[in-house]
Amino acid sequence: MPGGVDFAKSPDTPRSYMALRIVAQDPSIKGDDDKILTATVRIPWSRMEDGPRGARLHVVDFDASTGRYIKHPGLPDDDEFVDADDEALETEFAFHAQQVYVAAARTMSAFESALGRRLAWGFNGHHLYLVPHAFVEANAYYSFEDRALLFGYVPGDDGMVTYTCLSYDVVVHETTHALLDGLRRRFLEPGLPDQAAFHEGFADIVALLSVFSMHPVVEQALGKADKNGRIKRRQVERDQLRSGVLTGVAEQLGKVLTQGRGALRRSAMTPPPPDWAELPQYQEPHRRGEVLVAIVLDVLLDIWVKRLQPLLQPDEEAKVATLDRARAAEEGVRAAGQLLTMMIRGLDYLPPVEFEFGDLVNAVLLADAEVVPDDDLGYRDMLIDRFDKAGVEGPRDCVTNVVEAEVAPYYLGFNFAALRTDRDEVFRFLWQNAPRLGICTKYYTVIESVRPSQRVGPDGLIVGEVVATYVQMLDLSAGELRQMAELATPETLDPETPVQLLGGGTLIFDQFGRLKLHIHKNLDDWRRQLRRLEYLHRTGRYDTDKRLGFSEGAARGQAFAELHNTELGAGEAW
Repeated sequence: MPGGVDFAKSPDTPRSYMALRIVAQDPSIKGDDDKILTATVRIPWSRMEDGPRGARLHVVDFDASTGRYIKHPGLPDDDEFVDADDEALETEFAFHAQQVYVAAARTMSAFESALGRRLAWGFNGHHLYLVPHAFVEANAYYSFEDRALLFGYVPGDDGMVTYTCLSYDVVVHETTHALLDGLRRRFLEPGLPDQAAFHEGFADIVALLSVFSMHPVVEQALGKADKNGRIKRRQVERDQLRSGVLTGVAEQLGKVLTQGRGALRRSAMTPPPPDWAELPQYQEPHRRGEVLVAIVLDVLLDIWVKRLQPLLQPDEEAKVATLDRARAAEEGVRAAGQLLTMMIRGLDYLPPVEFEFGDLVNAVLLADAEVVPDDDLGYRDMLIDRFDKAGVEGPRDCVTNVVEAEVAPYYLGFNFAALRTDRDEVFRFLWQNAPRLGICTKYYTVIESVRPSQRVGPDGLIVGEVVATYVQMLDLSAGELRQMAELATPETLDPETPVQLLGGGTLIFDQFGRLKLHIHKNLDDWRRQLRRLEYLHRTGRYDTDKRLGFSEGAARGQAFAELHNTELGAGEAW
């Protein structure tokens, strides 16, 4: 276009998505052609600047160990690595930048699609920094203070370098930590053992289901196909899917880390023992998080097997010996994608503090029922069954269905438009209706977030909601708590020890500004408070000022680094 700009070819011209190539699992995992298993995935389009730098993600390729800094070009419309060989994928730092950007963007897109809105980071800023070669260390972690995901690398004795940024599940795992931090900031504060386990367990779940939502990975995991692209029926039987496919993929994930441990342990691949909650080893947060992973993987198997049934003949005499591998893989991809959406969607329905596994059961069921009222395929029943078998039930009396309550809230004098966006208007609503909602306002109370969402159901209709959270706090000494609760605190706990108690809830408003659900953890539930206090005291979770319940006492920017290092020192092989 002489004398002007051809906007049709301009890199700034908006489009719906970008399609880019990534390493699907880890460079050590090969496809049928004996080359690194890759996939081309779609991410939302963004105007790009050098870095690469988009609207929400900014790759900063700075190596603190050497002082090296490289600014890569923005991601192009035409993927320059679409035909790159294995050596280029492993050694080209520009591809490493593409890998972390695409994996993080795909994860964020999955969260935003499930929750029906744009997400904010937990820190004050719009860009999450992605540092693909941050330091020489077999670790990767999210740093709130640095607003960054930091990925290490390890030079080998043979001259080869292992990069954590090339392991797709590691990038997804750490991105999930950052997204959870923005959604439920107080889940990083000292709480019950389930809360300490949740961040790692849920990040593992998202990592595994995200990997399984890529067709090449599932096809490869199902095993070799014949010349017609078909596999034997026994390759999709439940036991084989568990031992061969799920376990195989999980063991392959994260081999970039020394000693072979990425996001998942082998013990997360098997159902927990019936008495797991009573066993000492399951008091450790990482091991406890594996219980959550194991339960969700069982649900994945249930959904996948059910989706495979139409491909199989129910009559033994008519049973076919083979089935199309691509079709079987597609059903696995759909199962993983559906379950991933269900799990993420439930995050909005969690209380803002004092998380327990049963809260996740409630949250996923409530959120899914709002978008998919008729559970024709029985996915919710499968979820309930698997959590029940693991001894995890939704807590009683923590959810109030306001629509069905005998005493309805007051709405006179409220601006319904403001209730969708304004923290002060939501606080006025809470204050006026506190007695009707069972909220004691003698404790410090603050509305922490008001977030509208627009989710699309399977019928194409939009479900509009507003999710507001409030938190209550009480600071006192252990001795004062003992008198107030009239229950015994641990005898070895100094009565002068400062402690902080938390309570709070989530308010779900419909599209008209009417309250539907109140999901709450009352601050004056003294038995829960004492359970939390006993756990924090027994495990030594004091901060640097010898207080309980205020913080974990981690050094600046090292909360997740120490979490991972604690796991390394917990006696389990990575």
